[in-house]
Amino acid sequence: MIRQATKYDITQLTEMMRMFRDESPIEQYKDIDNPEYFNQLVNTILSGQGVIFIEDNVGFILGIIIPTIWCNKTFAMYELAWYVKPEYRHKTVGYKLLKAYIDYAKKLKEQGRIKLFTVTKMVTSPDFDYSRFGFKKIEENWMQ
Repeated sequence: MIRQATKYDITQLTEMMRMFRDESPIEQYKDIDNPEYFNQLVNTILSGQGVIFIEDNVGFILGIIIPTIWCNKTFAMYELAWYVKPEYRHKTVGYKLLKAYIDYAKKLKEQGRIKLFTVTKMVTSPDFDYSRFGFKKIEENWMQ
């Protein structure tokens, strides 16, 4: 069952974030592990600076709300990580996590709390049509 995460989920979130990092194509992340910082980040998000949806020991999606580049009083929510354990992929949990994130973000937009929200697609992500959820491809990130 998809639900909003709480402070009691930090242990499983940390475990799944490590799995996400280990599967990530971002080699520069492979040797980074700072549990104190991750706990602080999760607590900041859970206190209202974003959202985390989780299915216990299966997967999660994490978004953070920060000011936009153009104005410190105009906010956007950025998806930072979306992960489903390999044995649960190609089922419905990934879709349900994304849908929960989108529905939450739309409410924040309607309330005027955020101006926009994003989702990221890594090169290793499945070929998923985000446009069916109303997203438009705006940019690509390149890393070195």
